[in-house]
Amino acid sequence: MVSQFKSYLTFGNRFCGVEHTVQNGKDVIFATLLKKSKKVIDVSDTFKETSLEILATKLPKKQHIFLTINNDNVLTKRLESTQTDAGKLAYGAFPNINLEDFYYEVISYGIVHFVSICRKAYIETLLETYKAQGLPVINISVGNLIVSGLCNFINTESITTSNAHIAVEESVISAIDKVASPETIDYYINGLQINSNHLLSLAGALDLVLQHGISVTNAGALQQSLNNNYKYTRFYTLFLKFAAIFILGLLLINFFIFNHYFNSVNALQQTSQVNEVAKQKVLELNEQISKSEKMVDDMLKSSESKSAFYLNAIIQGLPSTILLSGFNYQPILKRIKKDQLIEVDRHTIVISGISNDSSTFSKWMTNLESFNWVDKVNIANYEDVSESVSDFSIKLDITNDQQN
Repeated sequence: MVSQFKSYLTFGNRFCGVEHTVQNGKDVIFATLLKKSKKVIDVSDTFKETSLEILATKLPKKQHIFLTINNDNVLTKRLESTQTDAGKLAYGAFPNINLEDFYYEVISYGIVHFVSICRKAYIETLLETYKAQGLPVINISVGNLIVSGLCNFINTESITTSNAHIAVEESVISAIDKVASPETIDYYINGLQINSNHLLSLAGALDLVLQHGISVTNAGALQQSLNNNYKYTRFYTLFLKFAAIFILGLLLINFFIFNHYFNSVNALQQTSQVNEVAKQKVLELNEQISKSEKMVDDMLKSSESKSAFYLNAIIQGLPSTILLSGFNYQPILKRIKKDQLIEVDRHTIVISGISNDSSTFSKWMTNLESFNWVDKVNIANYEDVSESVSDFSIKLDITNDQQN
């Protein structure tokens, strides 16, 4: 887990391989971009361009690169020797050159060796071009030798690259033959689909992830320098980003804390002022409420006394054929609403019930009118419920609203 996190901080989750090659006498650049998600690697994109400037516009900014040089500036030879020293093998393959001026790469299979060379001046100029485009190269390979890392994944006797046919025997390269314009072939490598033109760029990108290269080179110091320069640049870039985020985070936390306490102080000050005003209003309201409570109590006592007096007088003369269901003294005219006066029908009694004898009901009405405190008796409703029973509702207007 720690190594994976360290790798992610150093290289991110995208790996790119680029090949400079020649097809039909023209310079071509093939690039393959891989994306690593957890332990799964997928081909994110592939490119075929004629210039590095165009390619730079399509790759992610500051994308690190494994560079494979496989054009006319590279020479490759096969030789058989019992020698194991890479420098001596390179000299044996190219006895007439000054190896101090060349970078070489050697792959050995027993006594069979493949040696590729390229001038240092050309490689260093190419590296400067990549640097100017903001694309850091962190490793290099020359010729088709980087394909050796894929031999174990491709179960064929021949592998085609952008400019060569490579014979393979038991996952070992046995011959490399240059071809001006080879046929394009699709390969499936551990779930990755790639065509032969992008095979070397894929091999370079995978080498950054798996580091499975088996070649020997005299460019080790250059590769180490390229790798260190990239890591230093990456470290300072990440450090500056984390530092900026950390400082911004501290400023935001400080702002939120200051803002919280500033708002709290303001709220307390406003609350104190409101409390002073509210306290004064509460005192005034308490005084008003005390007066109102006294008035209500007096009114309720008076209302209860009058209601009891009227109800008692009516009940005493109530015939047995009449059954009361309601007695409402000074009924409310409207629904009670907040902050509005309660409106009642003063000097009024509403009586409701049922009667099973209309003649007795009429006599009872006459009896009610005989009370000296009744001004008028109004029948609000008289409706037959059945042949012998009727619903009624009457309203008494009271003239003398005083208890007798």
